[in-house]
Amino acid sequence: MVRLREWVFSANSFVAAMLALYISLVIGLERPFWAMATVYIVSQPITGTVRSKAVYRFGGTLIGATAAVWLVPMMANAPALLSIALALWVCACQFLSLLDRTPRSYLFMLAGYTAALIGFPSVDHPDQIFSVALLRAQEIGVGVLCASLMHTLFFPRSVSAVLETRLAAISSDAQAWIVSALSGQILPRNAPQRRTIAADITELHMLATHIPYDTDAQRPTRATLAALQDRLMLLVPLISAIEDRVQSLKQADGLTPDIQALLDGLRQWVEAASRSGRRGDPAPLRADMIRIINETPAQGWANLLTHNLLVRLTELIDLLRLSRELSDSLSKPASGLSPDAQALIGQRMARPLHLDLGMALLSTLATFAATVGACLFWIVTAWPEGAIAPMIAAVMCCFFATMDDPTTAQRGFLTWTVASLPLIALYQFAILPMVHGFVMLGVVLAPPLLLMGVLLPLPKWYNRIMPMVMGFATGLALTSTFSADFANFANANFAQVAGVAAAIYATRLLRVVGPHTIARRVLHACWRELAAIASDRPKLRPGEWTSLMLDRIQLLAPRLSGASSHDRLAAADALRDLRIGLNLLVLRDLADTDIDALLTDLSGHFAALEHSESLRPPPHLRDRIDSALRTPRPLSALVALTGLRRNLFPDAAPPELEPAT
Repeated sequence: MVRLREWVFSANSFVAAMLALYISLVIGLERPFWAMATVYIVSQPITGTVRSKAVYRFGGTLIGATAAVWLVPMMANAPALLSIALALWVCACQFLSLLDRTPRSYLFMLAGYTAALIGFPSVDHPDQIFSVALLRAQEIGVGVLCASLMHTLFFPRSVSAVLETRLAAISSDAQAWIVSALSGQILPRNAPQRRTIAADITELHMLATHIPYDTDAQRPTRATLAALQDRLMLLVPLISAIEDRVQSLKQADGLTPDIQALLDGLRQWVEAASRSGRRGDPAPLRADMIRIINETPAQGWANLLTHNLLVRLTELIDLLRLSRELSDSLSKPASGLSPDAQALIGQRMARPLHLDLGMALLSTLATFAATVGACLFWIVTAWPEGAIAPMIAAVMCCFFATMDDPTTAQRGFLTWTVASLPLIALYQFAILPMVHGFVMLGVVLAPPLLLMGVLLPLPKWYNRIMPMVMGFATGLALTSTFSADFANFANANFAQVAGVAAAIYATRLLRVVGPHTIARRVLHACWRELAAIASDRPKLRPGEWTSLMLDRIQLLAPRLSGASSHDRLAAADALRDLRIGLNLLVLRDLADTDIDALLTDLSGHFAALEHSESLRPPPHLRDRIDSALRTPRPLSALVALTGLRRNLFPDAAPPELEPAT
């Protein structure tokens, strides 16, 4: 449903587009329609994202323009070689953009296809490449400046407000999951709380990149937001571990009245916070935990599970307290923080995201094939407007490279671009010839642009309206002098269709994979890294491993949602792998011969999973874990070993353990 917010966005975008067009006409730019199109390309519902996208777009344009100025004169006498060089530049920039899965990737993508947009039309006029590049940079600069100005001055929507909404959603989902876990219930793996919380936490990382560009005077610092994200990331494996330990204690008849009373008290504490927004004093709960820990010897399977659960509950209380404190400080930066919170803000932790080098290389290969193929057709046929085809092919391949099947979006882009042609023809040959003056031009352009602008910020309409807006803005080719040439109109639009067709064909041939293939690659990456952690190769910290796995969980959820119960991938559980990795990180820091032998066997098991996805952990691994549990060790090691056994052998009978201290 269209709301007032969408109408305000549309009005801001239209006024910014008209302002960019007017300025470009006044200062004599040759292609002022690019400035108008740029306004709609960078316009976003959140003001901070408009400004950051504007910076990335202008920066990418400068880099791409510089590359074109460097390449075209050097190879002007060898069109085929120049085509290959420009295609390789586009591919290199696209590869870098796929390795940076944050909004910053837009800068690399723009640097790539801007060189194509400037370079290919300049092949026949290499002496003019500097002027063309300069004009392109000016047009983009005018467009991003006008878009940023209008969306900042009139009814801005801050990133901070979106952050608060997202944090509220994460808090609600986490509290529901915590209450369920403490009540002894198990949420299904496809429950909304488990499915969306990982995606929401990853989105916080994306939104954090826009914070420096936000309009809010009291915007949170990126350090505070990063510290909060670190705490929230740890919630997911912690809640799932508590859920599992409560269930395992129920199965082992280890839920004593004291522990049950503690779980009930903690659940009431969490529920009270969800109702009132304030948490009570957890000191009595802490005192009960310490008493039960002191009264429970670390011997026997049920007692080890009890210690494991109590350690996790202690961590949960600390985590919820710090998360609440950091969350409150986002809206009140001046409020005092505890020493623990201040220490967290002072930390600098890497937050890695999942990267798939193989799929990135396949994407760049498809882009290279589409661009070079369109260039060869242009060169062989000597098509006057043929330069448009490789330009559009490069843009189409870059736009949708992150999708499992980019051809679906590419076909949609083609469909809606073609749908804009009758409207463009109506304006080009019937309406614009009767326009005299800029005011009249703005009046006649208002109806279609305002209507399309209203639908543009709606997610379900974005992929349909954006090609129409771009097609309409660039198809009119508004300049200081009007000329309507049907032959040029037909040639240019046919070349655009040919470029999209080249992108679709090359992508279908080289790049398209199914969602299960992507899910399998993600899971294989998990298992490779678990094998590496067990062999003490990567120097990951728990927070870095958690960040990486949460990103993978949100990548896997939609791709495995339709998997049948007989599918081997359906049994995969990235959340379990996350908990296993955290336990391994604890164990590998111990200088212990038995633990080293266990880790070596675990490394071999996870390495073998990549070749046999249905392989179950061998029984001798369980025997090694049980043997390690019988030996006196620090409590942290016993907790990690207990968690490892529960995660690897959840259905195994409880071990027979001798007394341990």
